[in-house]
Amino acid sequence: MSFTAEDVKKLREKTGVGMMVCKEALTASKGNMDEAVEYLRKKGLAMAEKKAGRATADGLIEIATAPDGKSAVMIEVNCETDFVAKTEQFKELSKSLSQWALRQPKESMTAADLAPEQVEQIKQTIVKVGENVQFKRGEKIQSQAGLVEGYLHLGSKLGVLVELDGGNSPEIKALARDLAMQVAASSPQWLSRKQVPAEVLEKEKAIYQEQVRGAGKPENVVEKIVTGKIEKFHSEVCLLEQAYVKDPQKNVEAMVRETAAKAGATLEVKRFVRFRLGE
Repeated sequence: MSFTAEDVKKLREKTGVGMMVCKEALTASKGNMDEAVEYLRKKGLAMAEKKAGRATADGLIEIATAPDGKSAVMIEVNCETDFVAKTEQFKELSKSLSQWALRQPKESMTAADLAPEQVEQIKQTIVKVGENVQFKRGEKIQSQAGLVEGYLHLGSKLGVLVELDGGNSPEIKALARDLAMQVAASSPQWLSRKQVPAEVLEKEKAIYQEQVRGAGKPENVVEKIVTGKIEKFHSEVCLLEQAYVKDPQKNVEAMVRETAAKAGATLEVKRFVRFRLGE
């Protein structure tokens, strides 16, 4: 597969690596962008890989929670500019659509699930604001034995839902709120290490092995170092293993156990959903 100067530019924007090294990576990967990124990671040069996930669309994340706190929904509604996203018309539409989504039996929703009334609401808002408006997605969580807590951040550009089973006392609700803030700030990809796909771990392990060997470490210590890096990987991408934002000396799982003991309850973090505008 060949590549162009535009491909080199895109890889540079995606990783923050110099043009010549990007060209080298694309040559080695025969123009395959994903393989080129992996090539750079193995060399320890991908300094800004996360830039690839930056949001491009504008709009709002909105959350609606049931009065009993046992269910909540989070939606993303898009428009063209931040100016329109801040208008009362757009905010009212987002709130109305979130209430509609809360009443739906489905857990996941797209524009195809909208009822005629909601489609008409969107059309009317388009007329009012003079921009294209779209319902992008929605996720609903229904708890059977606990509560669902929501959190909005960055001017409603980022939102989180967390389901915590085992009770709904004030201290448990406060913990759920803190966990939602944790997810917003730390962006975990999975709840626990059990959920991390085997192929993801194998890929990370291969990258770490090549990095360590490339640094000239003796073979008899390579696996020990790689094991340490895998543990660090888990502590970054798994919510329960992350350092607790309010007390970094503990991880999230320890904080959940501590709160459970104080509340005299058995608590379990069941799941979380994180929306960032445009992702």
